[in-house]
Amino acid sequence: MSTETAHSRAPSGPEQTSDTPQASMVRELSSRLHRLTEETRSPASYYKRASAEIVRAFRSPYGAVSVRIGAEVIEDYWHQGSTDPRFWKKPIEELLNESLEHGRPVARRFTSRDARFHIALLSVMLRDINGSMIGVLSLVVRCERAEDAARHRELLESIAAQAALGAARVEARGSGEADGEQPGAELSKVAGYRSATELAFALVASLRSKFGCEQAAIGIATGSRCRVLAVSGLDEFSDRSAVGRTIRDAMGEAVDAGRGISSQTGEACGYTQHVRWLESCGPGAVASVPVEAAPGVRVVVSLRRPSDMGFRADELEQVSTLIEPYAPAFDLIRRATRSTVSHARSSAAESTKSLIGRGAWARKAAACVAVALIAWVAFGRLTYSVSTSATVEPSRVRHVAAPFGGTLEAVLVAPGDEVAAGELLAQFDVTDLWVERRRVEAEAAIARIDEDLAIAEGSAVDVALSRAERERAGARLAEIDRQIGRARVVAPFAGRVVEGDVRRRVGESLPLGEPLFMIADASEWRIEAAVPQRVADELGAGLVGTFAPAARPEAEWSVSIERVHPTPEVRGSQAVYIAEAALPDIPDWFKPGMEGNARIELGSKPVWWIVSNRVVDYLRLNFWL
Repeated sequence: MSTETAHSRAPSGPEQTSDTPQASMVRELSSRLHRLTEETRSPASYYKRASAEIVRAFRSPYGAVSVRIGAEVIEDYWHQGSTDPRFWKKPIEELLNESLEHGRPVARRFTSRDARFHIALLSVMLRDINGSMIGVLSLVVRCERAEDAARHRELLESIAAQAALGAARVEARGSGEADGEQPGAELSKVAGYRSATELAFALVASLRSKFGCEQAAIGIATGSRCRVLAVSGLDEFSDRSAVGRTIRDAMGEAVDAGRGISSQTGEACGYTQHVRWLESCGPGAVASVPVEAAPGVRVVVSLRRPSDMGFRADELEQVSTLIEPYAPAFDLIRRATRSTVSHARSSAAESTKSLIGRGAWARKAAACVAVALIAWVAFGRLTYSVSTSATVEPSRVRHVAAPFGGTLEAVLVAPGDEVAAGELLAQFDVTDLWVERRRVEAEAAIARIDEDLAIAEGSAVDVALSRAERERAGARLAEIDRQIGRARVVAPFAGRVVEGDVRRRVGESLPLGEPLFMIADASEWRIEAAVPQRVADELGAGLVGTFAPAARPEAEWSVSIERVHPTPEVRGSQAVYIAEAALPDIPDWFKPGMEGNARIELGSKPVWWIVSNRVVDYLRLNFWL
């Protein structure tokens, strides 16, 4: 597509103002904009709805607006038709940003290669009633020639000017200038302001209009410090500038006087700062009125008029009456929006004042205790210990399994039973083994007879074969006798059966190695403490601690770490290191698997380190500090 660009000057060409459909569109759009002035309550809402009406009236497939009114920014877009809005979004945003950056309207025309498709991207400035730029409206329009694009842009600029008049009417009606409301009525909406500066800007505009002043300013005085918040006519203001210092000094003079004061060119007065203000801005009349917002906090209003008007005492009283209901809001917003440093400084000052004052012995004693506590945290030391879960386990256990594949004939013990060394635990059926033994004995007898016959016949080969057969039968008899002896499952040592309830499996054929019982030596116990990885580097044998079982938390046992497993294990959802410690002199009610808490002492550490190490480690791991 080919592109043509036009800036603030439109391309020359014949005007087509006699286009009846266009004239009808303009009349209908003007009527809609006029109705919006009656329906909307704020200039921001008016501009948003008016922009939507303009986009619809021009039958634009895509339009966008960006308007700043005071501290409020309105940004929105509209799309209509079957085209994809993403196709128009980027070029329209670039056009809008270009107009905002250079402060001028822009028109670009695009033509397809086959000359069947003609569009223009238009961007016009939105201004307030005083002519100051407040935003940009950009949209896409269809056109046939370059003159059409220029004509659309000129029409759009005239409609934007009409929108500025409509917004001014909405603002005038909201401030009470159109329907007789009091100019300060909008100031009651203090809850909508995010800072004292925003509230001050809203106030100075109303005060300047209400009292017919050339300039109005609002500041706040805290103690002996005074700060100017807003000056009418200045969007960006610093109280460190020359104008700011002059107005600030005049406000401080009114605060010192404790009442409203005024000064006029040609009249002698004793207020030097107000005289300096007059000298800096030329002939006129100035006045400042302080209004108490809170104890030690005052809102100060400073006004400047032409010299022929001056300020009467009743007018200064009227200013005070108008601002007085809203003065506490300044202190409230100031406190709510002050920085953390400012809040800490104010709190520290108030606390210090309350401590060093007369009396308040309880607070002074509390302060001494707090100082001692801080000193102890900074310079003291404590034994650093880690608390973790622990499990009671027997030190010596033996697993007893099925000695061979066979039928379980009898079970004599169950979990929890105490057994002696060599005590019968279970018995396997040996009937088949005895039958097998008798068969092998018969084979051995036959082998002996065959051997004797071979010797009698003098056949050395038959003698050797018969002898080998007899020896094999003897080996098999020895194996059967060993299995018959192992059919009696006995306890390997004195202890307690902690696992293995096979009473219900009597009569069942069990394979070789099938687990039957687990026997633990009841005289030796240990704990296994699951220690987190964060203290793994300080963990080692020889550390001491305390174990308290969950069954009886009041009972504690002193333990000493004997060994630490070299590799971590997963317990629950965490990888932990297992530390083993012996449990001496335990009572009879201890049982394997009993849980509790173990506290392991890791040495002496500074108190501040113990308090902060977990937070510091978290920040280092998650934020790479």
